[in-house]
Amino acid sequence: MKKLLLKPFRMLFAPLARMWKRLPKKTTVSVELGKDIPGKVVSTVSVEWAKHSEERTPRILSTVIAGVGKYVPENIISSEFIEERLALEEKCNARKGTIEAITGVKERRHISTGEFSSDMAFRASQRALEQAGISADEIDLIIFASASHDIAEPATANILQDKLEAWNAHAFDVKNACNSAVNALDIMDAYIKTGRCRVGLVAAGETLSQFINWDINTPEDLQLGLAGLTLGDGGGGVVLKASDDLERGIKASYFASEGSSWRVATVMGGGSRFPHDSSQMYFVSNSIQLAKLAIVNIPRAIKAVLQKTGWQAEDVTLVVPHQVTYQLIERISRISGIPFEKCMITVTKYGNTAAASIPIALAEAVETGRVKQGDKVLLVGGAAGWSTAVMALVL
Repeated sequence: MKKLLLKPFRMLFAPLARMWKRLPKKTTVSVELGKDIPGKVVSTVSVEWAKHSEERTPRILSTVIAGVGKYVPENIISSEFIEERLALEEKCNARKGTIEAITGVKERRHISTGEFSSDMAFRASQRALEQAGISADEIDLIIFASASHDIAEPATANILQDKLEAWNAHAFDVKNACNSAVNALDIMDAYIKTGRCRVGLVAAGETLSQFINWDINTPEDLQLGLAGLTLGDGGGGVVLKASDDLERGIKASYFASEGSSWRVATVMGGGSRFPHDSSQMYFVSNSIQLAKLAIVNIPRAIKAVLQKTGWQAEDVTLVVPHQVTYQLIERISRISGIPFEKCMITVTKYGNTAAASIPIALAEAVETGRVKQGDKVLLVGGAAGWSTAVMALVL
């Protein structure tokens, strides 16, 4: 009786058992709940196996930049306008042209009402995908990497995925102040080189103008708030893909953190310490201390990366630094032994766009012909925290 009851089940599962025996050893069988996504239906059961036995041997891959894009809002805000709005000459005894003289920032872009961080990233990503010749449904992984974001939860990467209609992608955020995008590139490099991702998108979207403190009435207020007055809005996107061309791609990187300096530059509100205190929602910075940290840490990081790659300073076609101030970039290039003429400068017209500044500057360098495929590039970042980031790549 027992055998008779089991017979139908044996007949049902026998074909599956025979198929299982024929599969190669390295086989992945995945079962996922069926779901409807606009424009796509995900199958309920999928079985994957190696197409060729030689694919069992790990391939050496390179992470290559396939496309870059930038977006900045239309509203141009001059430093002269800000000085007049705040009456800095009357309140703080600051002469006209102080902001530009100290930082090199002549103007920056600010969002209009109804624009968000994801919008900055979305428009930049569209241009990067277009340049790469890649459609949104080919993206395996989206990393949104910014200091600002749309909402507390969920990750802004999900909102960006929705806007791009990149339904095949996994998505998450990376947040590390102004170094967020470089950290995300490093993470994407690991995903691609380990075979977990074929096509990836790193996108930054910053709406920093919302965190500027316009209540500056004393020289002391100006000292803490000056860096905030240089903040601008914008987005950058970088499409990366796996490649067999080992001459190109990400070659080396250096990352370091000095958490004891986290108080040097902050936006204190929005977290568990000050969840609802609107007075803590502004960017404040000890610019002098921040500059000291940059001068000490970034040149040694550049030296370490050059040693890893075997490059000399003269081999580097372009340095794409985080855009804090014109003067700081000039000083670090001099200490590092890299001619200032090799630095891509956008801080004068876009201000400090935090994590978006390096992708924006890289996209503009490609657009204007400053760099081309095969050129050696250094991405150089410094961020509140303190955080150091330098990456060497061949376009």
